[in-house]
Amino acid sequence: MIKENIFSRAVLVAAFAGLSLACSTAHSTIQSGAPPTAPAVANSNPTPPPPPQSEEDKMPRTSGADALKMFKAGEAIIVDVRSEDSYRMSHAKGAISVPLDKIEKGDHKLPKDKKIISYCT
Repeated sequence: MIKENIFSRAVLVAAFAGLSLACSTAHSTIQSGAPPTAPAVANSNPTPPPPPQSEEDKMPRTSGADALKMFKAGEAIIVDVRSEDSYRMSHAKGAISVPLDKIEKGDHKLPKDKKIISYCT
């Protein structure tokens, strides 16, 4: 009986201490207006931040199957943006050649009513 009473009191004291700590943290947060800070935890395996995205990385991607489907349906054109020499050596069937430097200069006549699927290797 005495052991149970001591144990009950110890549990009660521990619970009260935890409650007091939680209330004091909440009270100081309300007064300062700042959120409570989490304790610093050492991370033995930190995750590096992702590399910044280039403009090309932000462009939407299309699978080969979807590109072919849109091309066959007449909804898109396929543009090979490599050099004209590379295009002459080999290119996707049905692709047109508009080298990237021409696109950047605006020296092209790409349609505005279709999706443009570009590729390079």
